[in-house]
Amino acid sequence: MAARRRTDDFEDDGRVIADMSAVERPSLLGHAPQRRPESEPRAPRRPRVELTTKERLWMALGALRAGLTVGCIYVVFLGIVIVALIALWTTLSA
Repeated sequence: MAARRRTDDFEDDGRVIADMSAVERPSLLGHAPQRRPESEPRAPRRPRVELTTKERLWMALGALRAGLTVGCIYVVFLGIVIVALIALWTTLSA
């Protein structure tokens, strides 16, 4: 089946469907600071949270524990799937 060619010619009538002049490109390196009009007041900053070394250690260990838990669940599930497939294969080949 041959590809059909477009026969109608596009003609720009000059109407604006959506004004995209205020849209900026997203930053590839993270969130770029957004420009705002000078008349707009600054937003209040949130207070900075200071953590002790012990709190930081417990947060890191908690994140490590969560990651290892998810990883172990994947390994166990994959093991069950492999055992089930081997059992199915030996049943069908016998």
